[in-house]
Amino acid sequence: MSFSQDSEGRKIVPNTISGEPITLPASSTFPITSSKTGKPVHYGQTASVDVANRAVEAAAKTFKTYKTTPIHERRRMIIRAGQLFAEKSAEFTRLQIEETNCAEQWATHNNVQATTFCNDIAAAVADAVVGEIRPSQFGFTNLVFKEPVGPVLIIPPWNAAVVLAVRGIASALAAGCTVVVKASELCPATHSLIVSVFHEAGFPPGALNLIMADRPAGAEVTEAAISHHALRKVEFIGSAGVGRIIASVAAKHLKPVLLELGDQSPAIVLDDADLPNAAKLCARGAMMHHGQVCFSTERIIVQSSILEEFARLLVEEVKGIPSAGSAVTNVGAEKAKAAIDGAVKDGAKFLYGSSDMTASATLPPSILTNVDPKSAISTGEAFAPTAFIVPVENEEEAIEEANSRLGGLSASVFTGSYERGLRVARELEFGQVQVNNMTLFAEPGGPVTGHKGSGWGSNNGKYGIQEFTFSKAVSLVPSTPQAGH
Repeated sequence: MSFSQDSEGRKIVPNTISGEPITLPASSTFPITSSKTGKPVHYGQTASVDVANRAVEAAAKTFKTYKTTPIHERRRMIIRAGQLFAEKSAEFTRLQIEETNCAEQWATHNNVQATTFCNDIAAAVADAVVGEIRPSQFGFTNLVFKEPVGPVLIIPPWNAAVVLAVRGIASALAAGCTVVVKASELCPATHSLIVSVFHEAGFPPGALNLIMADRPAGAEVTEAAISHHALRKVEFIGSAGVGRIIASVAAKHLKPVLLELGDQSPAIVLDDADLPNAAKLCARGAMMHHGQVCFSTERIIVQSSILEEFARLLVEEVKGIPSAGSAVTNVGAEKAKAAIDGAVKDGAKFLYGSSDMTASATLPPSILTNVDPKSAISTGEAFAPTAFIVPVENEEEAIEEANSRLGGLSASVFTGSYERGLRVARELEFGQVQVNNMTLFAEPGGPVTGHKGSGWGSNNGKYGIQEFTFSKAVSLVPSTPQAGH
């Protein structure tokens, strides 16, 4: 990825079609501002409706030939991309920190995971696109092919800027699709570098195209791409609120959507759990990346008989976290602070910490108790380095409390018994359940499934690849009619 300059000499991340930067007027330029310094680190350029249409058309033109690329060639290029992500780790780390104000540890974790996901998707692709020969009621030969759906629009988030973009792109390319990436307006350089890595790995220039838009123009540019007759599917990862809008627009144009949305991920701590381990993992799951992850631990549901001891251990663990990082923007930090302050106004108490801003866009780790079930922090995502404890009397109450929210992405159960953990896991209305692990966890082989209000479809491994395919039935009837048919 190389920067361009606009007519005013500003450092620009360009929209890219078929590997070529698109020149746009300086009036389309918008700043990418560091929440740490309050100053622009570089600039993006808002695509026009015409640019969005051209990006889809480039993907559609390339799809005609790319879809015939042999599986072993797709696999080779995805593995090569994984190697390049490792080689360019320092550059990816720098860009993520500049654009999203994340901690270095979070950025490097994203880079490692990008390589891991590339390798896992490459390993899964052959199994993901296996077809079938189905028995026929009429004695014919019925073949079922797994075909790529066609050009797709991928809208990755800023909070795991590398790994979630890489996962979607690699899955679509593995299936035989071509891609238009709508970069986040908060980290277009990071997403642009990802596209250039896939190009460098050998994928055709038109197989990956990049568009972007500032927030005011985002809806118009996104709908332009979705409404294009050649686009076949949309993947979006982000908030439930924006997910509803994307799904509505896609429905209007009869386009299927893969959604991975927010959650208020609960951790259940049962009375036979290893309490020190549960406290450690609940603390990490709540505080990592300033709580800005769609399956961060927000509710900790604890049986009353162990509540006092667990709360003591949890506070000790949280005290040991020197920093939970910073928010991506000052607006994000203020919104998170408002959610915590709202809960306190409704009667919540700090078991540990506060909502005092410790630095620009930075909140300290905190644990709340006595949270009103009707408060905003109890009914939706706080997206903050905080969690609250909900006491329950027994296993049944714990399950009922966990299932009582709209989301259903990830949950945890801490118990000393696999049998008990599995029993509870089967009753939880979540796409993934971790037994004796934090909610903020996913196996690269998947599936990660958005359930209930947390989305539609599955990601990771063969499950993610299959989201970009459809089943085509081909019935072979003998050219010469057979007796009895």
